[in-house]
Amino acid sequence: MIPMSGVEPATRVFFETFERGSAAGDAASLAKLYTESFLVAGPNGVQVVKASDLAHIVPKRKQMLDAAGCGDAKLVSLNETRLDDHYSMVRAEWRWRVNCGDSESPEITLPSTYIVRRSGEGLQIVFYLAHGDITAALRERGLL
Repeated sequence: MIPMSGVEPATRVFFETFERGSAAGDAASLAKLYTESFLVAGPNGVQVVKASDLAHIVPKRKQMLDAAGCGDAKLVSLNETRLDDHYSMVRAEWRWRVNCGDSESPEITLPSTYIVRRSGEGLQIVFYLAHGDITAALRERGLL
């Protein structure tokens, strides 16, 4: 069971859907989980991304992770803070198990923070903050 702190059922289901879409590399289903344009921030800066751009981003990311021997990202924890009637801040931790061909498969765990908008149509991500960089973590371990 995933540790969850103050997480509403709809938010849990939303991030489980996100996890499945990521594992499948399903850009179309992932794009529906974001607003038309959303903000992405991380160690390398900030940019505005269009949900339609995920059709190009998701397959390349999945291919890179597969080539590095990463299993699918697993959601290992969620923490939700309701900001108002429309927005929540959700902190998630994602874990990848890396298959190095030896008996020990290292794990990489990275936190992310999302601002999620709640509307009559459901939840959508408006802001995504990556607190780490999976690509850099794989490079540090000599896997890329």
